[in-house]
Amino acid sequence: MIHMAGVEDAAVLDRFFGQLDRETRFMLYEAGERPSDIEGQRRRLEAMAAAPNQAMWLLELAGEVQGFAALLGGGLARNRHCALVVMGLRSGARGQGWGERLLRTLIATARDLGIHRLELGVMAHNEVAHALYRKCGFVEEGVRRQAYRLDEGYVDEIAMGLLLPLDRP
Repeated sequence: MIHMAGVEDAAVLDRFFGQLDRETRFMLYEAGERPSDIEGQRRRLEAMAAAPNQAMWLLELAGEVQGFAALLGGGLARNRHCALVVMGLRSGARGQGWGERLLRTLIATARDLGIHRLELGVMAHNEVAHALYRKCGFVEEGVRRQAYRLDEGYVDEIAMGLLLPLDRP
């Protein structure tokens, strides 16, 4: 089930991020780097709920959070129409279409919030995510060469964007 995150999700979200960081090499944080802080999660969720251009959706399967997709909108007049997309799935939820459902839910939310531009970065070797973003309409806008350092060496980040049609300028 996909549902919008609220402050009541702070503890499960904190636990989820720890699990996700241990399972994937496609996210920014490595295992143990992200501080475990339930109160900090609560504050971030409160701030997100108060912002006119931010939202987070959670994927819950069998009572456990297995994925998330966040919309982090700009805070200034000149970039309020833009939002950064960040998402991740635990290994047990991959390959079942949940990533696409989360992303399409987030895109619909962005439209409802009047966001015109979505942007994200994906590690170049994350071919599954890259294909998903293209399938959902994102286009490549550039490459940040050697943006990440992994055990096996440096990895490029592919910058991608999606322009959403608006009813207003």
